[in-house]
Amino acid sequence: MALDEALWQHFAAQTEAGAQPGPILRFYGWQPAALSLGYAQRAEREVNFKACEELGVEWVRRPTGGRAILHDFAELTYSLVGSIEDPQFSGGVLESYRKISGALVEGLRLLGVEAEMAEKDRRGHADAITSACFDAPSAYEITWQGRKIIGSAQARQHGAFLQQGTILLSVDVDKLFRVLELPARLDRAKTIAQVARRLTSIEEARRRTVSYEEAQQAFSQGFATHFGIALPQNELNSAEAALALELQAAKYDNLAWNMERQRPVPAFR
Repeated sequence: MALDEALWQHFAAQTEAGAQPGPILRFYGWQPAALSLGYAQRAEREVNFKACEELGVEWVRRPTGGRAILHDFAELTYSLVGSIEDPQFSGGVLESYRKISGALVEGLRLLGVEAEMAEKDRRGHADAITSACFDAPSAYEITWQGRKIIGSAQARQHGAFLQQGTILLSVDVDKLFRVLELPARLDRAKTIAQVARRLTSIEEARRRTVSYEEAQQAFSQGFATHFGIALPQNELNSAEAALALELQAAKYDNLAWNMERQRPVPAFR
């Protein structure tokens, strides 16, 4: 999370200085498994801290919004940093979502999954019955046969955006709801079964296991094909690395910061 925010801040600073950096696409996984919360979620109400400790699941707050996601070994996480003035991503948040979702759909197609975007007027969070991200798709999020397969969230500052998303290679719904607290009014078994019917994974859609490496290659090609751009591999520079360490200490490794509901990422230095 710290590295994603550092890349975002550094990109925004370059843009404000008059440079025109290219977009940054990153893929990564999580080890150990971790639960991430959107910046405005209430940790004390939505995280089962005891279950997290028992299962060895860490938790962290994201710089983007949205609802809780359990990042386990069988998933591919992506982050994309770019300019809101770039025609490939421009427009409001929803329009930007739509453009980026086209690349995600292409990545799934390359894996043999014929997915589609949720319709523009999807109620998303209003349809959800729990605090889990994959409970219901929002506008332009990705579904397969009506079930959510990729969840994304975007934040913007100083003309730059950060979009983070989770691509489910497989999914363990029971484990997700062990680390989340459910409202007392909900029947646990019925709720888990209902949410399980609303989400899916690449493994289920393809009826075979898809590795992290295979998925990363497909989605890299999907972004390159959809946007008609080359994706050179770049190393983290010293300024980005230093800022990531600073953010990690100040925020993402800081229990007090993670416990508090956050507003969108404050103005960059």
